[in-house]
Amino acid sequence: LESPSNSRTTASAAWRTFLRMLEYKCKREGTHFVAVNPRGTTRECAACGVSTEKPLWVREHSCPACGFETDRDANAAWNILSRGIEQVGAGRSELTPVETALPTGTTTVSAKRVVEAGSPTLKERAASAASE
Repeated sequence: LESPSNSRTTASAAWRTFLRMLEYKCKREGTHFVAVNPRGTTRECAACGVSTEKPLWVREHSCPACGFETDRDANAAWNILSRGIEQVGAGRSELTPVETALPTGTTTVSAKRVVEAGSPTLKERAASAASE
């Protein structure tokens, strides 16, 4: 990266490789991967959305509008998470929807009996039932 001729290209290639590996791992584990634009996330207040100009050496976020104070990086992380949640909610559905069904004639079920669809516990139960 110290070479002035191609340092930006090298950094971009490394970042794209990281994102590609992260997306692969997320798909493998069954979680969402959403790429968001991080521009302005350190300046925008995570609590109220007001943008505040500050130099890079200022490491604390302090919002003049609402008084919210936190670490600059934590503020950026909350903003990135919010942007990702907005993107997932905008026209995208869950990869594995959760179905709820109660046994006939009941109104409640013990929390011990609730199993999320696609969980290892459910798969293990199905495998053991099939082998019996």
